Amino acid sequence: MEEITKRIRDEARKLLADRRVSAVVGYRGGWNPSAAIPGFVTDEAEVDELRYDASCTHNLAKYLVGREGLLWAIDREDEDRLPVAIVAVPETQRTVTALIQEKRFERGDVIVLAISDGSPVGLEPDAEVGRLDPKTSEREELLAGIAKLDAMTPAERWEYWQGELSKCIRCYACRQVCPFCYCDRCIADENRPQWVTKSPSTLNNVSWNIVRAYHLIGRCTECGECERVCPMDIPLRLLNTKMALSVEEAFEYKAGLDTEGSPPLYDFKEDDNDEFIL
Repeated sequence: MEEITKRIRDEARKLLADRRVSAVVGYRGGWNPSAAIPGFVTDEAEVDELRYDASCTHNLAKYLVGREGLLWAIDREDEDRLPVAIVAVPETQRTVTALIQEKRFERGDVIVLAISDGSPVGLEPDAEVGRLDPKTSEREELLAGIAKLDAMTPAERWEYWQGELSKCIRCYACRQVCPFCYCDRCIADENRPQWVTKSPSTLNNVSWNIVRAYHLIGRCTECGECERVCPMDIPLRLLNTKMALSVEEAFEYKAGLDTEGSPPLYDFKEDDNDEFIL
């Protein structure tokens, strides 16, 4: 981890000294020594505040898009705007790939300082600053949880999710942390018409979480940020990863592996299989 931190600082220092980027998005110390928070470095004097260790978990692609994002689409006509550098673990690299695919910004707008684990990410990084071991045991645990749910009857699964989603307090932390929730106005905030009622009840919570899960179909890169920030410990990764696996099985498509392709639900072909239509 110390070597990765050193490489991040070295690359950040060179990029800022050569005026190749307007900012470096990485991690810096938080409210105590064991915590890390997203950090935005715009000056060489601040480079040594950057770090990387086990506490660095945020998907930093979130800070590139949306109304307050560093690469918000409305600014793209500014020809003098410098790129932004981003420290990117594999999940973040796949997210950057998917956001380029969705035309949120262009590949030249971002310089990727990659921390890799050998898994496919859909783009060639500008620099590799470190390598990690794949999260094999974590993935196996997640897939075991999905298999357990798949083994249930529909009634048992419905009871399970009703129980989990009834805990939701509608804080929208999952939405706020998700890089793909970049809409200027969310459907959950609309009141004319009000598609999703705001009060936290089981019915309303199920409606909200189903709407959000459907909006992520074919887009979610399985970074797990939604589950990490949920104050009620709702297993949102089970839901979103299950949806991602269903897309992969049906369309042989995995989000974040191709900047040029089109997500399955963005596309339509006349010879698409329509056997599901009753």
